[in-house]
Amino acid sequence: GKSVVIESLSRAYKQAFRTNVKIFRLNPKAQTVAELYGVLDPVTREWKDGILSKVFRSINEPIKEDKKNKLRELRWLLFDGDVDTMWVESMNSVMDDNKLLTLPNGE
Repeated sequence: GKSVVIESLSRAYKQAFRTNVKIFRLNPKAQTVAELYGVLDPVTREWKDGILSKVFRSINEPIKEDKKNKLRELRWLLFDGDVDTMWVESMNSVMDDNKLLTLPNGE
């Protein structure tokens, strides 16, 4: 299915562009919306990261250059699982008008 297509695309991309592709998979239905995105405590205004915000931060760390093989690197975040209207709607609810992911903590 979809996972096989993504793996094939990753391998083809590496061959065509000499670029490693690291795929970070999340199953959005395996946790609650709060666990996925994070939650803002209404009383203390303290932000608690969710899985997505933690993974997104790690994906955006600087990429170490592979000088030996001269390979570049791409990082893909893949929501892997059955497409479900509930998690698609929850994704839309945290996106702003420009389709940027904006968490309640402002990130």
